[in-house]
Amino acid sequence: MLTVIWGALAARRAQALAVLLLAVLASAAAAAAPSYVAAAGQALASYELSKASPNELRVRLADSVEFPGMPGDPTRTLFAGKVKRLAPAGFDVVLGAQSGGVAAGRAGTVTSNLTFRAGVCERVAVAGACPRATSRGQLPEVMVSTHTAARLGVVVGDQFTFAAVPVRVAGVYRPLDVTDPFWLGQEYIRPPAAGSAITSTAGSAEDAIFTAEAAPLVDEQVLVYRSTADLYVTEKLLDSRSVQELRAAVTLVERDGNREGFGAGTTLPSLLDRVTAQRGQLADGVTLGAGLLVLLCWLVLFVAVSSAADQRRPEQGLLLLRGVQRRRLWALAIGEHAVPALVAIPLGCLGGLAAATLLAAHTLPAHADVTLDASVVGFAAIGAAGALAAVLLAQARMLSAPVVDLLRRVPARVRGWRATIGDVVAVSIAAAAVVQLRSGGSPSGLALVAPVAGALAAAVLLARVAMITGAAVGAALLARGRTAAGLALVQVARQPRFRPLIALLTVVVAMLAFTVATSEVASAAYSDRATVEVGAPRVVEVDATSRSHLLTAVRAADPEGRFAMAAVVTGSAFAAGTPLLAVDSDRLATVAAPHPSYGASLADIAQKIHPAAPGEPVHLRGRLLTVVISADFDAEVFGGNRVRLAVTVSSANGTRVVAARDDIEPGRKDYVLQVPECAQECRLVKVEIVAPVVSRQLEVHFEELRTGDDDGGRETVVLTGAQFADLKRWRLSSPDDDTFLTATSGKDAALVIEVMENRRATPAGVSVVDAPFPLPAYLTRSTGTPLGGAHPYDGVDGTPTTAVVGGVADRLPRLGGSGLVVDLEYADRLAVASQNGNEEVWLAPGAPADVLDRLRTQGLVVKSDRTITHVRQAFDRQAPALALRFNVFAALAGVLIGAAGLIAMAAAEQRNRVAMLVALRRQGLPPRAVRGGYGWPVAVAAVSGALVTLVIWLLTRSGQRVFSDGRSPVPLPEWPDVGRLLLFTVPTVTLFALTAVVLGRTVAASIRRRSGR
Repeated sequence: MLTVIWGALAARRAQALAVLLLAVLASAAAAAAPSYVAAAGQALASYELSKASPNELRVRLADSVEFPGMPGDPTRTLFAGKVKRLAPAGFDVVLGAQSGGVAAGRAGTVTSNLTFRAGVCERVAVAGACPRATSRGQLPEVMVSTHTAARLGVVVGDQFTFAAVPVRVAGVYRPLDVTDPFWLGQEYIRPPAAGSAITSTAGSAEDAIFTAEAAPLVDEQVLVYRSTADLYVTEKLLDSRSVQELRAAVTLVERDGNREGFGAGTTLPSLLDRVTAQRGQLADGVTLGAGLLVLLCWLVLFVAVSSAADQRRPEQGLLLLRGVQRRRLWALAIGEHAVPALVAIPLGCLGGLAAATLLAAHTLPAHADVTLDASVVGFAAIGAAGALAAVLLAQARMLSAPVVDLLRRVPARVRGWRATIGDVVAVSIAAAAVVQLRSGGSPSGLALVAPVAGALAAAVLLARVAMITGAAVGAALLARGRTAAGLALVQVARQPRFRPLIALLTVVVAMLAFTVATSEVASAAYSDRATVEVGAPRVVEVDATSRSHLLTAVRAADPEGRFAMAAVVTGSAFAAGTPLLAVDSDRLATVAAPHPSYGASLADIAQKIHPAAPGEPVHLRGRLLTVVISADFDAEVFGGNRVRLAVTVSSANGTRVVAARDDIEPGRKDYVLQVPECAQECRLVKVEIVAPVVSRQLEVHFEELRTGDDDGGRETVVLTGAQFADLKRWRLSSPDDDTFLTATSGKDAALVIEVMENRRATPAGVSVVDAPFPLPAYLTRSTGTPLGGAHPYDGVDGTPTTAVVGGVADRLPRLGGSGLVVDLEYADRLAVASQNGNEEVWLAPGAPADVLDRLRTQGLVVKSDRTITHVRQAFDRQAPALALRFNVFAALAGVLIGAAGLIAMAAAEQRNRVAMLVALRRQGLPPRAVRGGYGWPVAVAAVSGALVTLVIWLLTRSGQRVFSDGRSPVPLPEWPDVGRLLLFTVPTVTLFALTAVVLGRTVAASIRRRSGR
């Protein structure tokens, strides 16, 4: 039998080679998937590590016992020995020790940490030298940052004291890369305070002071230190060990560390969770593309081998007539095709690795190694085994057919249940996959390949319809004398092997269109989400001393309002309450990025949230604030219940409540308050009478407000009695039934607060009416509050308040589908407390290159800088985007496989077709009638491919994962860009059409040679 099998391979070398090539393609497609997933997993891990917070990269162990003396290298201590036993293999361990205290130099003092940290000298640029170990009697050496040195007024060689311990400055350092996880974010290199002088060097005066080996002290008890150890996870560790193993190792370290009293703590598991989720999504997404490629290879094999087998039907029939047993024919078929399938496994592994390497080099955001492992070999074997199964399935009909049918030139049509069983199976699998996909949740199982299964089922059904339609139309055309077209259609309709070819080409066209459509929708969704989530082309998060400082600084950096806008964002879409965006509304339409999903123009939003102010602010300038008050109450009845005056002022340093020096007493009196923040300028927010218990009616008249200096000079009257008496300037801060606001006129004009007898939980006060109250806001429709309604929210200071809905939008910049936007200046005027939320500067595309320097010059500290482009690129580095690139590659490769299937089928049936057409040509068949046939499957595939694409898009688009976190503030586009879709599908159909034309001309040329006509 082996000799017979070898002879069959030698006799049918072309078919054996075709089977080998297609089996290699199937095996390579199956092998490329795990190879690419592994490489992309490395890239994803690198990306997650690059954007992880410092606490997500390490496990911190800290000794619970404090030891006396200078902090030094704990390598030879008992703590280091325990850490060595606890640290899992592969983690980078950085030992350290630190002591807190106050450093004092000739120019000033600073609160900082005296720290030993292994490896610090390799990560800094030093003027002078790194500290060295010293002996008893010598001053311990330290290394200070440039900012600390400036604050203390020291240079290399100078001395200062740390917690009363004299130390010598061996060097002044500057960190080389403050983003290095070694610095643990801001633990060692502290950010400068807002409003302080800004330099180009990162850090502040509170930066860590580094020392070397522990130096003996005269009095070891002066300092105490605590040893620490940071266990860092590395990219190599994430690649070499599974996430489950790492999570178990971290859990073990935390458990054993806590038992040792080291207080182990980390958020590393959250990083591992993200890496796990991303890798899982990548593997699930790649399944679609790999499944498509493997399925197409199997279909092509089925089409090619079934076509070749049909040509050998008479040969098989004669063998059976001569007594050859069918089992021997089966053995021959299995042996003949098992050899190419086995050879395809190692070749497929190599081809899959090459394809994955090429794809990884052009699609992954970071370098990743593509390696050969057991999973690659296993998947390659599955691809080759499937190819062998497809070959045997293609021959099963011939090997089991009666001898009479085998001797027929045209195979008999399959009838009954055998004719439809394949269709039923394909439709059943597709229906189950689509139902599972649309049931919600993360796609798994059959749902991962629902588009491929749906395309195959629809293609099989449409191919059956095309065959029936082709037979009917061909007969009608022949009856009308349309010989060329009619004969071509009849020939196709009478050959069962054309049906799987039509299904194959339909699947190729449909899956290419579907994959490109999904990619286009994802690309648009990435841009939409980035635009809405960022809010402006560029957003810089800053630290300001107050909201007023933020507004003033941004307006000073951009006086004309052309490119910069101040904003404050509080809350998030996942937090309780309504997220708030407060903006400098005059600049909103100029700076923010518009988007059609808002459902409202930015200009309309800005106009609605910033009506004319009902009054002017009350500005104060002076360190002392004097309020003239006439109070009327019975002091004896009040007894020990105090009545006090409190004033809330807002300055560039924040909002503060200031109490008067003296309690309020009956009669007229001046009450003085110290307000040093108003030396430059501040704003009066409100005036309050603080009386926790009002034993009897209390009446307070505000008659005058003055500002002045500490020495009592340069007093300025800010508010007269008449101005106080203007009730339009004031509103009750907390309206209730126990407090009344009135005014007197004439020469005794004053503002009067009457408090009835009660036990008050809140002060009775009046606020300056310098902003609309409640604030007008633009609200998202999802909150359900109608236009003109009142909506509760937490203000920019975190105080619960209410806004009146002046407009409703579908979505808002930065907030997405839930939140409200108000004017920042008005919101700040109504605020009674200090900071709450993130302070940001939104920048338009036309912002100058030195805009960050301009902001720093105004005292703002730049914390982060992101753009719509960068956020958009970040989505491209996540698992769904990488999977989509693989799927597009697979779909494009499928186009070549489809063309190969068309060529293979034509080559297999060319001899019989040429013989038949030569006979018809000699009987007078026109020359143009011998070129038809191959164009019909292509035309049907083009039309049916469009229909199948539409069907599977409607059925499966809602289940496709586009974002790794599964959410977006903007709905995904319903339909892709048709132009981009045609850019891929039209060349595909053109390639198939050109292939059909070439094949038709090849047949015509063979007929001319043989017929001589």
